Amino acid sequence: MDSSIKLGEKIFDSGFRPDFIVAIWRGGTPVGIVVQELFEYFGVSTDHIAIRTSYYTGLNQTAREVKVHGLEYLIKNINASDSLLIVDDVFDSGNSIKAALDKIRAEARLNTPHDIRIATPYFKPNKNQTTLRPDYFVHETDDWLVFPHELKGLTKEEIREHKPWVKDWIEKFL
Repeated sequence: MDSSIKLGEKIFDSGFRPDFIVAIWRGGTPVGIVVQELFEYFGVSTDHIAIRTSYYTGLNQTAREVKVHGLEYLIKNINASDSLLIVDDVFDSGNSIKAALDKIRAEARLNTPHDIRIATPYFKPNKNQTTLRPDYFVHETDDWLVFPHELKGLTKEEIREHKPWVKDWIEKFL
């Protein structure tokens, strides 16, 4: 939460006032909520939605393609004069955000917002596979990140040690 607040402060202090905030489901949604709430608190109203990305491997394909879901509302409502902030929890390979931007540009065409910026608490520059770079970030790291809400991939011992808020409930099932 602290990193999301710091991110919101950076964006606000830069003078950028997005008309739309798009958070990438799942990890970007808590960050997007914090950023939107900060803007709203300081009198900056934004339209805000979540979209989802997923990886898809088609028949006889070796490369994975990123699919983007849930852009219908945004495409129907954005205009070229608007500004757009895309928020995620971590900018790693950059492929999810690149796919979202590519699809927005392809579908919105002449209505593509004139000012699109990217914000994320964590930026992994050495993992970046795109020419993109977040406009706003709080931490630069190459470390493996485990967020407070994540349980998948953790051992029973790691859950017991690092997730006390859910440990007792999960103990019933372990």
